[in-house]
Amino acid sequence: MMHEANVITIGAGGASYPAAFLLAKAGYKVIMIDDKGVMSGNCLYEGCIPSKTMREIAQLIVRKKRFEEFGVLGEVKVDYKRIVSHKDKVQEMRYKQHEEELKETNGMVEIVKGIGEIVDPTTVLAKTENGNIEFKAKNGIIIGTGTVAVKPEIEGKEYCITSDDIYKLHPTVQDLPDSFVIIGGGYIALETASFFQAFGSKVTVLVRGHRFLRTMDEEFVSKLVSLLDPEIKVEYNSPVKRIEKVSNKFKVIYSGQGTEKEIEADLVLCATGRKPVPPKGIEKVGIPINEKGYIIVDNSMQTNVPNIYATGDVNGLKPLFHAAVRMSIAAARNILAGNKKVDYVYLDSIPTTVFSIPAGSIVGITKDDASKLGIPVLEASYQLNKDSRAQAFGELGGEIKLFFDKRNMKLIGGWIVGIDAGNVINTIALGIQMGITARELTDFAGQHPMVEEELGAMARQITF
Repeated sequence: MMHEANVITIGAGGASYPAAFLLAKAGYKVIMIDDKGVMSGNCLYEGCIPSKTMREIAQLIVRKKRFEEFGVLGEVKVDYKRIVSHKDKVQEMRYKQHEEELKETNGMVEIVKGIGEIVDPTTVLAKTENGNIEFKAKNGIIIGTGTVAVKPEIEGKEYCITSDDIYKLHPTVQDLPDSFVIIGGGYIALETASFFQAFGSKVTVLVRGHRFLRTMDEEFVSKLVSLLDPEIKVEYNSPVKRIEKVSNKFKVIYSGQGTEKEIEADLVLCATGRKPVPPKGIEKVGIPINEKGYIIVDNSMQTNVPNIYATGDVNGLKPLFHAAVRMSIAAARNILAGNKKVDYVYLDSIPTTVFSIPAGSIVGITKDDASKLGIPVLEASYQLNKDSRAQAFGELGGEIKLFFDKRNMKLIGGWIVGIDAGNVINTIALGIQMGITARELTDFAGQHPMVEEELGAMARQITF
């Protein structure tokens, strides 16, 4: 039997459910097919929510240790099981919250637990525990199937955990390792290293290349890495050759400066990236994917099949939850317009934060980007050792940079490393989204004593 709905989503995470809610308000019936059978996606189950919950605890520990010099705080003792328990409670709290949000749609949005497969441009097959169900989409299909963690093709990779084993609901890792080797040079490696060093593990990071975060602005990354806990041991240009089990520990053998080295640890994490998981059947309808496996879309989130959209991590444009939400909304608006392109996602105004300790956030076009694009730039910088909030917390090494197009004085990019980075970047991103100029930013009276107030001061460097 064929079931009908206005829109079918494959996936029920941030790339899908914001669209579903918007469409439901417009009177559209939406079916979300998801292998977990709940509204969440990877962000809540094993990604940003659990990892950033743990990050907040790690940040508190770091700050508590810093203030011990005043003699008013006792010794820091970490109960890792209780940290995991708190993480789980936050995830469960948000799952309940999503359940309530789903109920509020009064049946206009439904979730089917299963794996979605595209049959033709208007039909999706849901493979469920109780058999297969076909759904016909009258108005559109949204693919929001995300990515999964991958391990490198090295001998002994089965001895590695992935970030899922740390951050998923009721994770495999329940005890704090005394020694912890992290393989990878991306944001997951950097963040996890910061957390576990704060918790009390002895952390070593093996980076295959010569730097962390190789796709990000080099000056930004250099500043961020310079402020990490110096107790984190980092080995660059150190590709891993194999991993061995030795008694109750693991031995990691890697290349370093032309010689073979080894290190033992209680736990080994492969933080070596994620790969997209497009649904089966896209080849039947002629939707192309690129060399890395991502579904190709334009900035309306539309594929080459006008009624089929790919949103969130599966398109590889900006693998972030908040980006997925924005893409999801764009897809919904374009479906409501009869699959005409009326909404486009402005990727340059979507910020990225590396939630290490300290954090670093970046958005838009940086100085290096502008040089490649032939855009003349005016730059403003601010050292956070002059900021009152940074001084109060004793977090003095950070920096903010803003970049303006010299031709029209519009804000086009910026970054911040240090205190409140994840908050301040939102103000910068909003300025980029709204096309604010340096002159307009000079009139911004940011709350004192908060870091945002420095943005106006930075603009005055340019205009006064």
